[in-house]
Amino acid sequence: MKKIFTKSIITTLVCSMLVVTAAGCSNGTNAESSSSTPTETQATQAQTTTPEEVNFSLDALHAPLENPADPFAGYWRIAEGAGSKLESFTFLFNGKGGASIIVGNMGYCGKYSVGTDENTGEEAFKCQLMFGINGEYSYTVAEDGKKITITNNGEDSVLEKVDNPTFVPSAPENPQIDEKLVGAWDSGTGLYYYFGEDGRMYCNSYGTTFTYFTYNTKLNKVTAVYDMDGEQTDTYDYTFDGNDLVFDGMKYTQITPEKMLSAIQSY
Repeated sequence: MKKIFTKSIITTLVCSMLVVTAAGCSNGTNAESSSSTPTETQATQAQTTTPEEVNFSLDALHAPLENPADPFAGYWRIAEGAGSKLESFTFLFNGKGGASIIVGNMGYCGKYSVGTDENTGEEAFKCQLMFGINGEYSYTVAEDGKKITITNNGEDSVLEKVDNPTFVPSAPENPQIDEKLVGAWDSGTGLYYYFGEDGRMYCNSYGTTFTYFTYNTKLNKVTAVYDMDGEQTDTYDYTFDGNDLVFDGMKYTQITPEKMLSAIQSY
């Protein structure tokens, strides 16, 4: 875990420097620091913060909730205007205030809100992400709901809905899997791992980043492969201490996948 968390922080800082001129970064406003607070957002989100009981699915782990009152709920890309250099990135708004920017198989998490600005009376979209979309925006939604134009400091960005995002990898052919690893694991400090019997793996770091991998095991080593601006490979040592997993030097307790899902959805 130490390798992935350190790498994700370094990568985030590099990326944020590269795209500092992207949509919304010019005024330094973020979703939490603005003094203007949408007045309808809280009521809108309250209707969606208690999800129905669902079975665990790795493919649907970060699927957005359906929320008719939130036009941003779903997956998007910047198709035109400010930030369009990031068109290969996927922006996820989960329908209950959670935002993510997804690069390859990695997601960086933040917050957003939608509602009426109490000072101007206009519809406002506020987003707090480390890069890409970060600030306070006015917006207009296309009639079909498939495009949204957001405006910040006179600059427009056109968001286009993505129906079938591809950030979850396909299961590899004939993976070598240690059956004792299969399942969900909790560090007790906010780190979660999931090892699938189909050769796919998932990590969530404190609700700030998440990564999907494919993996193989051999001689108490996990070889994990993921995409982050190109294929990356990491190797981790692991062993077992009774029923606990010691992975990359940290101890984890096995939990149900549904419990891990509930913890992740609570962020």
